Amino acid sequence: MIVGVALLFVISALMLTQASQRHLPVVGWVWTGELARYALVWLTFSLAGYLVGRDEHITLKLADFLPWAGVKRTIWILSNLVVAAVCLTFTVEAAELVLSASPQTTPALGIPVSWTYAIPMAGLALAALRAVANAFLPGSPDPDALPAEGADPEEPIR
Repeated sequence: MIVGVALLFVISALMLTQASQRHLPVVGWVWTGELARYALVWLTFSLAGYLVGRDEHITLKLADFLPWAGVKRTIWILSNLVVAAVCLTFTVEAAELVLSASPQTTPALGIPVSWTYAIPMAGLALAALRAVANAFLPGSPDPDALPAEGADPEEPIR
């Protein structure tokens, strides 16, 4: 979450810099737009594991309306295993891109393109680990089952 907030701050600062450069009689910095675009991609992938862990990623909640707890748990496990498999596959592909010795660099910043895949690789790896943990740890993160803030910690969750 801290990485996500930092990247959001970086994106805001870079976009503000870009907007002010358009209205001032100074030469603009081309790299601000490029870095803001990369930061947006990094923000997306770095928060993937956080969202999977809190069950706030994009999902279809149709199974939540089923009356059978065993069926809901089975669907929960299978969906997390699918998410883990997809994230693991993307992690392997991102690792190949990071470890490749590509001579390409980004146009304005001159960063090796292979380095730009490191944050998505880490974010997807964490998302895969969290999805596996969701599948095999007991229970699902049901926001309705969590105690309200300031509630008595000794009171059982209903």
